[in-house]
Amino acid sequence: MNISTAHRLGTPDVMRRYPVIVGEATIIGYVSRWHRTWDAETSNGVHRVGRPPKGQAGDAWAARWLAEEYAEGRIVPIAARSAELDAVYGPAPLLDSRLPDTPTNRQRAMEVWALLAAYAWTPRGGYPGSDNLMLLRCDLCGALVARFWSKLRGRNGNPPSPGARHTGCLDAAEVRRRVPAYGPAS
Repeated sequence: MNISTAHRLGTPDVMRRYPVIVGEATIIGYVSRWHRTWDAETSNGVHRVGRPPKGQAGDAWAARWLAEEYAEGRIVPIAARSAELDAVYGPAPLLDSRLPDTPTNRQRAMEVWALLAAYAWTPRGGYPGSDNLMLLRCDLCGALVARFWSKLRGRNGNPPSPGARHTGCLDAAEVRRRVPAYGPAS
């Protein structure tokens, strides 16, 4: 049976998780993208929803799946939360729970964590791989930001650009002064 309930997507948090809302403000879950596949975070845990049919927006498609689960009574509303608030509880795990725990992934995560520390970032979530968002705290200004490792790392053996940290951070010259890993100004 394909029952649906009226729903809407809310404003995504820093990790681009969209709350799915029914009624005035009842959150029935969150949808987010992971390697072109959509996940739904529900009262029963995280579910891999899959890829939408060609031509359909993934966020709306995953939200419809969530609304159908709610209409069928398989899930209940969940408390509003955000990645920003989740980040204040305890140290980050080494790996994101969706990334397989393999020796290669653990080794890569440890290498990334060391480089993040050298460039004044603190991970607030497990390493998700280079092409998925990870939540980081800027050690220079304290801001919580979501970044892809593939966009943060340097290229061809060069350090990353200190001017590309995030909006509202210190200027590039001050970043270079405070973080020696960026190297001298050119």
